[in-house]
Amino acid sequence: MTASNDKPLSTTALAKSVGKEPRELFILMADSGWIEKQGERWRLTSKGSFEGGQYRQSDKYGEYIVWPKALVNHQLFGRLPSAPLTATQLGGKLGIGARLCNLVLAELGWIRHDRKGWSLTAAGEALEGQQRESERTGVPYVSWPETLVMNPVLQRRVQWLMGEGEAQGMDGQWLALDGHRLGSKEELLIDNWLYLNGVVHSTGHPLPFDGDSLADFYLPGGQLYIEYWGFDKTASYLKRKLERQTLYQQHELPLVEITPEDLDQLDEILPRALLRLGLVV
Repeated sequence: MTASNDKPLSTTALAKSVGKEPRELFILMADSGWIEKQGERWRLTSKGSFEGGQYRQSDKYGEYIVWPKALVNHQLFGRLPSAPLTATQLGGKLGIGARLCNLVLAELGWIRHDRKGWSLTAAGEALEGQQRESERTGVPYVSWPETLVMNPVLQRRVQWLMGEGEAQGMDGQWLALDGHRLGSKEELLIDNWLYLNGVVHSTGHPLPFDGDSLADFYLPGGQLYIEYWGFDKTASYLKRKLERQTLYQQHELPLVEITPEDLDQLDEILPRALLRLGLVV
């Protein structure tokens, strides 16, 4: 009788045993000729069977592939540090979300929008990106070698995106990715988000009710404004904030208000806030 600790592992369990995401392992095994996609199912190749792959049946999941537990020491997994990474995995290593990661890669010209997903450009192919397709939806996406994390162009872009490196101007202002100069790092983060999401905007825009007052951001596509209310909690600042909010209300100008607590959630907050005011991002 087989000991419980020698029980075969599913591909998902095997991925967990070697400390990787299941999708990484499926891609690596497919690229290595161990498995292949037939319809909606992964099937063993002769090479996969030689390596010990077998089929099992589950009432819940149907037929699936299992592997010998001893396979965790196989030389194939020495290639896993270079196994393809999804945007979620690449973004996680860079400290940004998957959606923002794809937008940065697109801004660099390495991918482009395609059928609700992303397709590889010639520049991205030169960096060893690989075109993929979602098994469930058929939406295209791109995977990347883990070495891309250390790409100096990408690292500089992400640093700039987050208000570091080249973003820190020598004149006390902050330089956004689109060339706008902002008065604070927080405003730069908002500007960079608008730019990467293709939202046309101006900064320091004169307000129609007072030529001397400037809005932080104006979005002509929705004829709406964005104001960032900072960390200042002094009485004078709070008074000025309240007066400005009152003027927006009196003149019925659409306004999105951003606070310091919102900055880590711009990808969630801004699309919803803009949509409520009629601007789809």
